[in-house]
Amino acid sequence: MTLSRPTKLWFDTHYDSQSSGLYCIEQIKERVLRDDNATEVREWRDADLVHLNTIPFRRRDLGVWWSSKPMVVTQHGGYHWWRSRRELLARPDHRIFALMRAIFRVTSRRPQRIGFSTEYTRELAVERGGVPAERTQVIPLGRNENYRDREPTAIEDPFVLVVVNNRNPRKNVPTIVETMAEMPDVRFVLPGKMWGEYPDELPANAEVTGYVSEEELIGYYNRAAALYLPTLYEGFGLPFVEAMACGTAVVTTERGSPLEVCGDAAAYVEDPMDANEHAALLRRLIMDGEYRGELEARGLDRAEAFSWRKTADAYLDAYDEVLYSESRGDAEDSAEPIADRSRARSE
Repeated sequence: MTLSRPTKLWFDTHYDSQSSGLYCIEQIKERVLRDDNATEVREWRDADLVHLNTIPFRRRDLGVWWSSKPMVVTQHGGYHWWRSRRELLARPDHRIFALMRAIFRVTSRRPQRIGFSTEYTRELAVERGGVPAERTQVIPLGRNENYRDREPTAIEDPFVLVVVNNRNPRKNVPTIVETMAEMPDVRFVLPGKMWGEYPDELPANAEVTGYVSEEELIGYYNRAAALYLPTLYEGFGLPFVEAMACGTAVVTTERGSPLEVCGDAAAYVEDPMDANEHAALLRRLIMDGEYRGELEARGLDRAEAFSWRKTADAYLDAYDEVLYSESRGDAEDSAEPIADRSRARSE
């Protein structure tokens, strides 16, 4: 896919912290800008189209939102749409979630196209968030090509890998800790900063590594007997794709998007809160090499469906449709983007 005409683009990468959303938009931007007709500009006012990292709802988004610039959005997660209205009202912070829902219901009518990483999150946004369905599109996220099967599983000293970057209730961290306690003879490797700040005592078999480089993380993925993420809600789940690409079996739940992302390449627990069930499934993966190998092979095949190049191509196509679709068949038409021509006619 390539843009029909030279196009100036502005990407919303102005974040104060290293979030997964920032990582994703940077991966998309890097590959979009390889297109011969794509040029990045530093100021959104100079762009033909702006690409935001979420439906605009923060104060710093107001200028872009009030403008008439054509807008494409990559919408991550959708956690604020996950719980039903009744469940939200039972939460002490329900007013915050209710406010976020109200703001998103209004601002989601602004972008011309909103890309969701899974059909599950798109449906939640439409059904519970009031996002206009005709403006939505499912565009799966990708995987970095560095994540690949480089070395065999460490069967002499098997361990389970847990990649969790926060203690949000949807990550189901208490159940993870309980499962570790049920398997005292198995190592659980816990990379990242979050575990170092965990308020309670962890079981002795929890190996907290702190921050690790990408190369170290890829090594853990390759050697692990399984990636264990018993999520209660996941908008996409990059660790699932990264693990599958490294030839690592995945143990998760069917809550949220894992089933859509992993398909038959993962092992699913029935009860997200049952640590005994989780421990039994993890033990089977560790002990049964044939079963583990089957999941690893399926995962390698499944991971091939995800690439940032495919994601970027889908967004290039979305840009082209938003800006130029009305004039594709008219060779005499102006090279101005549609939104600019519409404004000119109205002035």
